[in-house]
Amino acid sequence: MSGDRPVRSRPAGPSPTHAGATAAVLRQLLLQRVEYRDRWTPLARRSGPTAGVSQAAVAEVIALHLWETGERPDTDRALPRALKDRVQRALNGEVLSPQTLDWFIGAFRMTPADSAVLRGERFQDPARRDPPLINTLRDEQRLPLRQRHRTVSVFERRSIGLGGYPVRHRTTQAIIACEDGVDSFPHRLCPGASEVAVQRGGRVTARHERDWSTPVLEITLPRPLRQGQVASLEYDVRFDPGDPAVEYRRVAHARAENVDIVVEFDPGRPPRKLWWAVWDDHSGGRVLFEEPVDFDDTTAVHRFLPSLENAAAGFRWTW
Repeated sequence: MSGDRPVRSRPAGPSPTHAGATAAVLRQLLLQRVEYRDRWTPLARRSGPTAGVSQAAVAEVIALHLWETGERPDTDRALPRALKDRVQRALNGEVLSPQTLDWFIGAFRMTPADSAVLRGERFQDPARRDPPLINTLRDEQRLPLRQRHRTVSVFERRSIGLGGYPVRHRTTQAIIACEDGVDSFPHRLCPGASEVAVQRGGRVTARHERDWSTPVLEITLPRPLRQGQVASLEYDVRFDPGDPAVEYRRVAHARAENVDIVVEFDPGRPPRKLWWAVWDDHSGGRVLFEEPVDFDDTTAVHRFLPSLENAAAGFRWTW
């Protein structure tokens, strides 16, 4: 019960190389998705913004799931405690077997899209039918630093405050090295950004200024990657007060897979109208496609794309 050996007869589940990236996505889902967070937070012994994911509470949720499904006898009352170390190794990206991943997905009743991202599968929600977005940019974009990686999954969470301008943006991203010796990740600051705080996966070591671009921060990884190796990063972008924002767009030059975008608004100032949009430029340009969208059960909008390549897509709104 306490062991967590990979089930080799099953192809699904992250390889050891991808365990850290999968764990970063899993932590972000448990913290950011309201429906998942609401399953473990009532069982947490701690509370507060710095508490993070409670491993003991998550272990209890998984134990309840195993009791309900009959996978473990409900007479085994020590099960939550026995699962705690296994949950800790999974959330830290040390060991994450297919069986453990199945337990997380089942216990938290994760959506097919979230399950596919965690399992490293390509998923297209039949209800949404969003195709991969490729080559919407009309001109080749100049990059301040050469891109030596490709994104295999990215979760973007932008928060719009009561003043109408961005107040915070969190990114959880898994990247794969396209060549040997990839030791840093370039992050281009968006307009209005004041600082970047790396929570996991690296540290800011340099800032590059270009006349034709916003500043680019170089985030140095803990160790250089060989071609095909994966690293995960979590970082927060904070903003100075400014004019009310009217859009958030995600731009990808090289192919980015499993792109998950959420924009949330302060309940005291929701926008009057909202659209999902595709542009022909990384900033400005023309809207090539748009369609109205509605809030989910909060004042937030969400979209999942199987991939984005040489394209710009996101949300726009009016106040």
